Amino acid sequence: MAEARLVPRTPLEDMARPGRYGLADGPAGVLVQERADRVLASVIARHGQGGAVAEAVRSAFSLDLPPGPRRIAARGVAFTGVGPDQWLVAAEGDARRDFVARLGAALAGRAAVADQSDGRVVLEVSGPRVLDALAKGIPVDLHPAVFTAGAAANTLVAYIGVQITRIGDALVYELMASRSLAGSLWSWLATSAAEHGLELRQPRRG
Repeated sequence: MAEARLVPRTPLEDMARPGRYGLADGPAGVLVQERADRVLASVIARHGQGGAVAEAVRSAFSLDLPPGPRRIAARGVAFTGVGPDQWLVAAEGDARRDFVARLGAALAGRAAVADQSDGRVVLEVSGPRVLDALAKGIPVDLHPAVFTAGAAANTLVAYIGVQITRIGDALVYELMASRSLAGSLWSWLATSAAEHGLELRQPRRG
């Protein structure tokens, strides 16, 4: 008997096919790409160890932890503040290699580190009408002058807990939610962007 082979699947793989949704005429106003090419980990500092965690991150990754809900990134590693002395960490490209183990070793005795890679759906959203679509369900002021590059927020979208982050200077946003809610998040986004035309691109895989 042939041995069963497990094949990794992205959270949206059985729910949405790449292609055009909603308005079919003209260029798509909203572009969406699932990001399945990152290693994700949560970091929660032990009581009174926030400063020690910051020093360890600076030493191991040459990054200064962001004050509050912001994202900082360098050399394929990004830390996003998600709460008091709590961060969500992402690694891509060459930085993925043994990342959670390296992060855990760097923060040993200072913080709890847990692999979140398979527990989240991550959608990168952009396009000329991206703000019009997001404004339909995200109760956060996303005006570029307010929600600046690197800004992040935890909020609710159609009763779904979502972390939204602005990636860089361009109007590119990352929506992250629990994997079990991937279908609900996609349904809301596809509906909100339908009048502008949505293009779902092939997912980026690790």
